[in-house]
Amino acid sequence: MRLIITEKNDAAKKIAGILSQNGVKEESFYKIPYYLFTDEAGGESVAVGLKGHVVQVDFPSEYSDWRKVEPKALIDAPLIKTETAKAVVRAVRKLALDASTLIIATDFDREGELIGLEALNLALEENPKLVRGVRRARFSALTAGEIKRAFGDLDHLSEPLARAGEARQDIDLIWGAVLTRFVSLATSRLGSSFLSVGRVQSPTLVLIAQREKERRAFVPEPYWVVKVDLDAGGQIFGAVHKEERFTDEARAQAVFDRLAGPAVVTAVKKTSRKVPKPAPFNTTSFTSAATSLGYSAAAAMRIAEDLYMAGHISYPRTDNTVYPSSLDLRETLDMLAHGEFAAEAGRLLAQSALHPSRGDKRTTDHPPIYPTGNPSRRELGDREWRLYELVARRFMATLAGEAVMESNRVDLELTDEPFFARGNRVVTPGWLDYYPYSRQKDSELPLLHEGDECRLVDKQFEAKETQPPSRYGQGTLIELMEKHNLGTKATRHSIIQNLYDRGYVHGNPIEPTEMGLKMAEALQEFAPRIASPEMT
Repeated sequence: MRLIITEKNDAAKKIAGILSQNGVKEESFYKIPYYLFTDEAGGESVAVGLKGHVVQVDFPSEYSDWRKVEPKALIDAPLIKTETAKAVVRAVRKLALDASTLIIATDFDREGELIGLEALNLALEENPKLVRGVRRARFSALTAGEIKRAFGDLDHLSEPLARAGEARQDIDLIWGAVLTRFVSLATSRLGSSFLSVGRVQSPTLVLIAQREKERRAFVPEPYWVVKVDLDAGGQIFGAVHKEERFTDEARAQAVFDRLAGPAVVTAVKKTSRKVPKPAPFNTTSFTSAATSLGYSAAAAMRIAEDLYMAGHISYPRTDNTVYPSSLDLRETLDMLAHGEFAAEAGRLLAQSALHPSRGDKRTTDHPPIYPTGNPSRRELGDREWRLYELVARRFMATLAGEAVMESNRVDLELTDEPFFARGNRVVTPGWLDYYPYSRQKDSELPLLHEGDECRLVDKQFEAKETQPPSRYGQGTLIELMEKHNLGTKATRHSIIQNLYDRGYVHGNPIEPTEMGLKMAEALQEFAPRIASPEMT
């Protein structure tokens, strides 16, 4: 019998359904479901899903008393593996007893490789003979074509990749445990009020705190703006004084007081520019786009994972922004043409050739995020549908034409004072027709020529002041973390969520709490290397 181990139950059920020849029989052991089926070659198979990591690395129990164990003793302490999901472990062991071959079908990334190695070790403890029949299925989408391809071209588990994940896991435990205990003991904050320190978490907190300190140190400077509303043939438009920011209030007031119409057009300038289509989604750009729609980074990735498990989108943890040549773009468009995006996909299919955009990151593990299924709105909840639609529209935008924008500038003279007005409009929508999230509202100016007069309708005198640098939104912070190599595509959203859960930050845009600020300040003052992206 062939045993297939996946990372989650949904994946096991989906794979069994795709590979089965005569239906799937579901059974369970200790309430853990597994799926029996006969494959196309007539072989008996069983698929079971884990719950992510089923074992975790930890310190022996004698190191658990924070008050009695010196934090530095943890650095060289032995590490042990403990079971986190005993029922799952029992199910894997039971199924391994009757298996002759084992296929690891966990997620295709470093973490998935480690989870696969953990499952392999559990199975081998129960049935050592399995070692001769271990294979690895690598796939980027839970679709029939991708799964059948992966199981028709089985690979081997990458132990170096799994050990890399294991090393990261060990370092994170030691780093976090030693420093968390040290800081918590030093401040007498124990129990549920302990102060958390993390390898990636702490440098990220410092970035947020530094921005907040810049905001608090910022001294606003006053300035004044003089604006007018003008009428050209019944069309009202706004113009602003050429000196956009007056630093002398008296001079701005004098200019404002003597303004009287009409305004005379002194110059008209038109320019057009091409707006290139966006690159395919990778994890960072997808998460950033999702946060602009009101999702938290953690919620966006959780929903993306659900959409992947349901077979609606490809694997959402990827750095790649270049479609591989093996991806059939027309086939994906044809799928979309039979659903909610029939009109848009149909227009793209009518093109004689497809020329997808390319980003600057190319990897060979997973393709960029693209739609693999074609659900209707009714099949998904509103939050799931909006993110699926985001992925589908981004995919179509990468295959559409460039957009063309036209910009107008009109210079005017009003009571011997120079004013100007700007307008923008989309001349050729191109990819903006498919991806409206990036489209700004047109601000068109009247058709004016040099020498035309415009009636003064109203004038405004506004007192303003310069603004401090803005706080980071979750999407912006994820992009900044990527820039500083803090965390990975798979962990950045959860690191940000940890900062919320620990009480170090709140709100969105992200604002540090006083505790978060003090923690960042203490780390920078007493242990700056711990707080630096370079160390991580």
